[in-house]
Amino acid sequence: MFRNVYADDDYAESYARLEWDGTYYLVFRDLPSILRQHVTGRRALDFGCGTGRSTRLLWSYGFNVKGVDIAESMIRSARELDPQGDYLLLADGNLSGLPAASFDLVLAAFPFDNIPAAEKAGCFRALVPLLAANGRMVNIVSSPEIYTHEWTSFSTRDHPENRSARDGDIVRIVTTQFLSGKPAEDVLCSDEAYREIYGQSGLEVVAIQAVGNRRRRRGLGD
Repeated sequence: MFRNVYADDDYAESYARLEWDGTYYLVFRDLPSILRQHVTGRRALDFGCGTGRSTRLLWSYGFNVKGVDIAESMIRSARELDPQGDYLLLADGNLSGLPAASFDLVLAAFPFDNIPAAEKAGCFRALVPLLAANGRMVNIVSSPEIYTHEWTSFSTRDHPENRSARDGDIVRIVTTQFLSGKPAEDVLCSDEAYREIYGQSGLEVVAIQAVGNRRRRRGLGD
């Protein structure tokens, strides 16, 4: 049974304090150059914005950003942290209320790590109509290697079962900055599986960039 562990007050409180440091620094370091190279226009949707960390990052780059998430606790924290920001709760996950062809960029900073395999393609298909004619989607995801090694910001030492996981299986990982120590329950998805899902969703991959000593993947589609 899959559950969204991010729809949790403790997680929202922890994410509200999280910065772009540790392993997350790799995103902070590399994302600006990716956006400069591939994105034209300033209208952005932050899909799975959580407590607004990635939304505020895009705003600092000069984007006009709307953040959306399905977790009420996350959106509530985002609004408290950033009262001037534009945050929308998608309680049922339905994106149809957003105007078509209205975003030059759709950023997904790790939400697809947590979306069940059977639902990933449907989410991408719902996002595609929101892209402007020359719009781009940047999908930042964790590579399978992150679930079997120790990182500055993540630990999997208490979950050796991750090593036998296959595409679509639940894998558990602890964010070391979180005091609760509760593991996230993510869904393993390889490069090959993501490529198949992109194709099913009508997305064409124009670039993939890996960062870190062990691979972390960013899919970029239009």
